[in-house]
Amino acid sequence: MANNRQDDLSLHMRIPAEKCFTNNALLTLDGICDHFCFTEPSRDRIKKALEMALNGSIELSYQKEPGLFDLQISIYKNKLMIMVEDYFLNDDKSSELKTNEDRVRNMLSPVEELTDGMSFTGKSGRIGCYSMSFDVSYMEENNVSVPS
Repeated sequence: MANNRQDDLSLHMRIPAEKCFTNNALLTLDGICDHFCFTEPSRDRIKKALEMALNGSIELSYQKEPGLFDLQISIYKNKLMIMVEDYFLNDDKSSELKTNEDRVRNMLSPVEELTDGMSFTGKSGRIGCYSMSFDVSYMEENNVSVPS
C-alpha cells in the first residue's frame, strides 16, 4: 500500500432502489477506484460488495414499493468507506413490506465477507443503514504513482 497519498475524497449519490440504477453507482465507484489506482483485485472486490448489497436490498425490500439509496463513498488515507442508507418513499409505517434489521443483516452476511469491516447503524425511517470499509492497495507496478 502506498502511504504517501495526500488527497481524500467524499462523494454523495442518491439513486432509486431499482436494479437499472445500480450500474450508475458501480460506474461511479469504478471511476473512483481508477482515479486512486486501486489494484484490479481490490476494485473487483469493492464493486462486488456494493453490487451484492444494493441488489440484495432491492430483492428484499423494493419489489413492490419504491425506495431510494443514499450512498456516501469516502476515501481516507488507505481506507475506502461506503455508507449505504436505503428507505421507502412511502411513509406508511404499517406497511407489511417493512424490512426488519435481522433480515437486512442476514441478507448482507455474504457481503460482509468481502469487506474489511462492516457496521450497522439504526437511523429513524431507514430500512437499512450500514457502512462497509475496505483496506485498499495501490498499483505499484511500472512505477504507477497515485494521482495528486
